[in-house]
Amino acid sequence: MLALLLVNVQFLFAQINRASFRQLSDDEQFTFVDTYITEHWHDFLDPKKKPAAVADYKIMLAEANGPRTICLLKLFWHRNQVINSDAKSETKLADIQSVIRLAHDNELRVEEAICQVVWCIGVLRHGGKIEDRTRRILVYDAALQAITTLEKQPLSVLHNYHGPAFDIDHHLWWMSIYFFSIEEYELARQIALFGEQVLHPTLTTRKVFPYGYNFYKWQFLNDLGSCHLRLGKLREADHWYRKAYLFARSIGSQIQSAVSYGNLGVVLSKQGKPAAAIPHLERAVQVARLENDRQSEFNALVPLSEVYLHLTQYDKAYRAIQRSMALYDSVHAFVNQTDSLNIIPLFAGLGEVYQHRGNLNKALFYTQLANRLTEKKQANDDYRIFRQKQERYETEAYQTRLNQIDADRDRAVWLEYTAIGLLVLVALGSLLYISYQRKRRREAEQQLERIAEEARARTGQLIQLQQAQETATKPTTDENLPHIARLMELAILTEADWERFQQLFEQVYPNYLLRLRRKHTLLTPAETRIICLSRLSLSTKEMADMLGVSTDTIFKTRYRIRKKTSLPEGADLGEAFADV
Repeated sequence: MLALLLVNVQFLFAQINRASFRQLSDDEQFTFVDTYITEHWHDFLDPKKKPAAVADYKIMLAEANGPRTICLLKLFWHRNQVINSDAKSETKLADIQSVIRLAHDNELRVEEAICQVVWCIGVLRHGGKIEDRTRRILVYDAALQAITTLEKQPLSVLHNYHGPAFDIDHHLWWMSIYFFSIEEYELARQIALFGEQVLHPTLTTRKVFPYGYNFYKWQFLNDLGSCHLRLGKLREADHWYRKAYLFARSIGSQIQSAVSYGNLGVVLSKQGKPAAAIPHLERAVQVARLENDRQSEFNALVPLSEVYLHLTQYDKAYRAIQRSMALYDSVHAFVNQTDSLNIIPLFAGLGEVYQHRGNLNKALFYTQLANRLTEKKQANDDYRIFRQKQERYETEAYQTRLNQIDADRDRAVWLEYTAIGLLVLVALGSLLYISYQRKRRREAEQQLERIAEEARARTGQLIQLQQAQETATKPTTDENLPHIARLMELAILTEADWERFQQLFEQVYPNYLLRLRRKHTLLTPAETRIICLSRLSLSTKEMADMLGVSTDTIFKTRYRIRKKTSLPEGADLGEAFADV
């Protein structure tokens, strides 16, 4: 109940209208949140303004729809926890990993890569129980993956990530410093070069933030020169130091221009030009002393003392070494990478100066001290090289295992999708086969129906034909026999004979001729006579004798009758015209 009351009280400080924010589209919400964080990021660090900022944040997180907006909000919050909070390290790293999974699941590649860099910073700052060696391996692998992903993106896309939530410039600069400090110069050079390309004059600079475009630009340029110098690439080092120097002069920064100018002197001394290096290094020492920048003064005095010794200017070398020794403790107090090994040139120089002055005891002491430190440095370098090789081997093995896991997972997903696809194809094939079989069955049923209709029609025709045949073959009654006998004895040679034949025929088959003429109006009298004689079942010769014509005439007349009445060839006329 108390927690609910606190939440409700906290929301009283909110400045954002929840309903209005909810109605925004995904892209509009993302733009709104990015603008809000850019304008109010410092409110989260101000105790007076923090309640209102936190209330606004919770409203935006609760009402956010798109994964980009949610990822932006969570990364901003957890990044502040990593950098500014005293919470437990395990909780911080788990929170960042949850954002990484969110970005990965939604294929937000840039967000995922930036979250990996933030996670690396969290591991280095709050590693907890992780041992140093394991920490370096994890950070090296994650940072390399993140940089590789970011380098594949166009600059127009990366320019959307300069805000205080993603803060891509600061994260890249921080990682380049870390890898330079552990002497991973090649990776530090790669990150610094990429960071210098990503910078934007307008987007990188923001309200109430001590660092901006000018700061990061010079840092990346100077770091690129330092990386090339450590890698022994003096020409490239001179190129980047010169660009850093010119840029510092263009923005009017005395200390930055002096540092880069002094670095150019270091390059000249490495190139075997100690006399030309002195003005550069003396200018760097002078400006650093005026600006009270002890670290820059120390960094310039050490190579300057070496140049003086090389030119046998022992008095100047002694003064430079004494000043360096005085600065060492204060510099070492706040610069972790400055350890006892960095003072080796000073001890060696003191030994050389005291030898020149004839103080052999001090010369021997400092020379032996420098030699012991040199041996220690050599042992450390050998160990570092071995450690780096071993860690890289383990990193490659770890990455190989991760790649194998990803490959197995992708293969499992592919097999799953393939199985689903095959099941879908089988289902579709089964549906198509069932549909086809149903269609064939319907066609077969329709065909059977047509055959049944035809069979019924043919059956009706056969019944009618059978009835006609029965009528034709029906026994003639006894009373019609004398008439039929007289009809068969008549000779139809004249019209009078035909009249007499019709009278007798009508007695045997009443109204037959009338029905025949009505049904077949195209029949001629001669053809009618043939039909009547066929009705009496007379042979062709008998018909020819009765009509006094040849048998060919009978055949031709039958042919014409069949043609007019659409009878098939060879059909019996007596049977065909029996039922008229």
